[in-house]
Amino acid sequence: MIFKSHIISSQLSKYLSDIVYHKDFQPVHIKDKYLPDGTINIVFEFTGKPKYIYKNGTDQKIQECRNVWFSGVQKNYLTISAESEEMMVVAFKPGAGYSLIQKSISNYTNKVFQAEEILGLEILELHKYLKEAKSPEIKFELVENWLESQFNTDDFYTDIIRYAIEAIENSPTQINLSELSDKLGYSQKQFIQLFKKYVGLTPKQFHRIVRFNEILTTVENKENISWTIIAADCGYFDQAHFIKDFQSFSGINPKKYITDIEDFPNFLPVK
Repeated sequence: MIFKSHIISSQLSKYLSDIVYHKDFQPVHIKDKYLPDGTINIVFEFTGKPKYIYKNGTDQKIQECRNVWFSGVQKNYLTISAESEEMMVVAFKPGAGYSLIQKSISNYTNKVFQAEEILGLEILELHKYLKEAKSPEIKFELVENWLESQFNTDDFYTDIIRYAIEAIENSPTQINLSELSDKLGYSQKQFIQLFKKYVGLTPKQFHRIVRFNEILTTVENKENISWTIIAADCGYFDQAHFIKDFQSFSGINPKKYITDIEDFPNFLPVK
């Protein structure tokens, strides 16, 4: 298996969290759960084989994805095909997608589209060139060049939205969203509308997802885990609320998550 993560250029680093390429990944299981992380993604598939989205908890295929698709922010987990013989994934930082498509990101929340529906036929041309490229490094360069030509300068994202996102990400257990909106000079209603426009979620929904991902980071590679301590450290006042949130985002309880987790904390095999 080949797995490469690209070092993003300084010009794109405010928009992208990662660009990864992998080839010959053939797991024994058929499906994965993709757990929400607050990002949108563009996925390029280079073998021509369709991937599928399944109805959660079943074997029912509800959507086929081919060549290149656009995945909006997910509020809950998404069940997807596990096999990925050759793919590239562009992951956007929360809030950055608006600078690319200039439309409210909330239009795409909890949805997956063929990318040309969102980005036009030009994305299919890019897919063609990526498929023909002889090395991952050339693919990375082509993607970066295309993205640099597509992003629109957006001072509101850079100055206001990123500040709000980073305030939540840097202090998910202590952040007061009302105080944050006051500090930015907006009413709570205005703040919610602006946040949904850029991030695709309300500040409260995004905060819950950030806190959930902090839990995943906390338990990764730990042998001895006290869920009571972790829940308290992550700002939960009672165990029931913690478990409810965890099951909402993953479909399983925290103890089973530890049993099921493999290489990537946001991907769980469906066995």
